[in-house]
Parts: sequence; structure tokens; C-alpha cells
Amino acid sequence: MTGGQDGSAASPILALGTRPTSAADWSERRAARNRCPGAVFAGMMLMLIGMAGGCFYPPTQKPPLPATNEVIVNHPYDIVWDAVHEVIHKNRLSINADDPNQGVVETASSKFTLADADCGKLKGISGKYAAEPDRAATAVYDFRVKPRGDQKTMVSVQATFTAPLYVPLHTPRDEQCVSRGRAEARLLGEITETAATIHRPAFAKPGS
Repeated sequence: MTGGQDGSAASPILALGTRPTSAADWSERRAARNRCPGAVFAGMMLMLIGMAGGCFYPPTQKPPLPATNEVIVNHPYDIVWDAVHEVIHKNRLSINADDPNQGVVETASSKFTLADADCGKLKGISGKYAAEPDRAATAVYDFRVKPRGDQKTMVSVQATFTAPLYVPLHTPRDEQCVSRGRAEARLLGEITETAATIHRPAFAKPGS
């Protein structure tokens, strides 16, 4: 070890990867750590952020079969068409398209729950949890009404659920959820019940 220009002993300088062999070497290492506590803290924070970064697991729910989303109503087309609109109004769905000639009504809503659709799961430090739809989520209900003879009408409902996905350290994106079939079944049940309460006005024949 050589002295400095002022005659004092030079501080020990350890090569990278060299194991300290004396008390002076250990003191130098401790001093170096004390000079940069921010770097140690930043490293710990990066490790924690990495653990909390999260992962997304796609929905595991299988889509409902098409046959489960339709029903035959024992009433004429015009009565069932009116029943569909009453149910749409009751559930506060906004109408985007309405064509009685084609039997199509496209509606939308900004509200649905995990009981209606599977939006996948997220994983954080505490484990997996269901991805919840928030106020930016959308539900689109596509109603199809087709006559089946004079006294029967087929009604189907196709639901599409979309929710924003927020994964830590990732850009938010829209994720299409998978319907559980419950919302469609509920709407079809309400249409059947409502159609049974609608009656055509009776007209008496002249001179009767």
C-alpha cells in the first residue's frame, strides 16, 4: 500500500468481486452502502412493483349454446314485438337500431355484473381475484323476433359484454367478457310473461 501525495495512507480500493479481507475493507464497503441508500431503496421498490405487476387470466366460462338464448312464444308477432319493447323500456336499455320489418332491435346498457358474465381474473400480491366491470363497461343486447306461423313467434337474445381491463404496469384495454347466459334467460322470461298480458282490442262487427 503506497502513501498519497500528502504522505497519508491511501484508502483501500477493492477490485470488483473481491471479498473484503480486513476490517478496513469492511468499513469501506459499509461506507459505500451508506453513501447511496436511495439506490438500495429503489431496488427494493422495483422488486415489489414486479411482484405486484399482476397477470391476466382470460375467462374460463364457456359461451351459452345458441339454442339456450331463444324461446318460442305462443303469441302472434305483433304482440311479441310490443312485449319486447316493453321489456327493453323496463330494463332501461337504450335502442341503437329498431327494424320491425326485419324483426331486429339492437340495444345497449352501461351496467352488468359478474353474475352476467365472466371477465377473467387478475393476479396480484394477495392472489387471484375476479376482474370487476366498472362504469365504463358496456352490455349490448341484440334481439331477434321472427314469426313462426300465425300464433307463434321466436325470440332470441344475443348478449355481448365488454369491460376495461386494468393490469398494473400495462396499458388499459377493453376485454370481451363471456356471457353466463343468465341475462339472456331473464330477458326472454320477461318477454314471455309480458306477451301474455297484452291483448288485441276486440272490434264488434257492424250491426251486431
